Amino acid sequence: MIYGVSTHLFARETLTSHHLDRIAAAGFDNVELFANSHQIDFDDPAALRDISRAIDRNQLCVNSIHAPFYASLEELLEGNLLDISSTNEHLRALSVSEITRSLVLASYMEVDYYIVHFPGIKNRDALMKSIDELYAVSEQIRTKLCFENVPGLNMGVADIVNFIDENKIPFGVCFDIGHSHLEGRVLRDIEEYGIHFYTAHIHDNNGIHDSHKLPFCGTIPWEEVMEALIKVDYKWGFMMEIKNTEEHPLDTSLNQISSAISKLKAISAKTAP
Repeated sequence: MIYGVSTHLFARETLTSHHLDRIAAAGFDNVELFANSHQIDFDDPAALRDISRAIDRNQLCVNSIHAPFYASLEELLEGNLLDISSTNEHLRALSVSEITRSLVLASYMEVDYYIVHFPGIKNRDALMKSIDELYAVSEQIRTKLCFENVPGLNMGVADIVNFIDENKIPFGVCFDIGHSHLEGRVLRDIEEYGIHFYTAHIHDNNGIHDSHKLPFCGTIPWEEVMEALIKVDYKWGFMMEIKNTEEHPLDTSLNQISSAISKLKAISAKTAP
């Protein structure tokens, strides 16, 4: 598997080359960029060049970019999320616009996957319109779009796979293991749909709160998870989407993530046939 770290670790900070230098110094060579607009200014070419140069300088591979799912921190705190399936045309168009603006990142660096939260299919016509618009842009920059499972009704892995299959949508699946655990479906999702996964977000929780803890700090059964992933021959992205806590300096958190990855690798080695 391709182990890496998401810049979700400092989701409320402005991403700079300094963050990427420290990620590389901690021994990581794969990253996912968490691309909400307050973390990365898509309209600032100098800032985008700074990020791109840091990626090149540190020989980092950008496994994926997480598309915006809120327009600003203020909107997030008020509970206002982007929705590419909204029947409110203003919100739908704004949501597509925010995601499209962030796609400019892929013109500065090679990106394998672009992750979009799956909104469910309650408003299919609006969703299909947004998909057509996003796909047209992704084709130009040659990156693969993926839907991520999120907590909520009809937004799980099974819903994504069925929607993609039924509508012949050119999207992959980003498997968020923490979100699947909140639905009580981790092993089932891997066993039934693992062959559809293109990349994965890795974090832990207690099955109730989406806390984005380190693996082994929640209730996900990691030995069974790694065994199930090996059985479906999953070999792709394993991006650690961890929430940093104020009591831990960044370097401490990066070292803790490295230790968790070492444990996961040891389980894989023990489990592999």
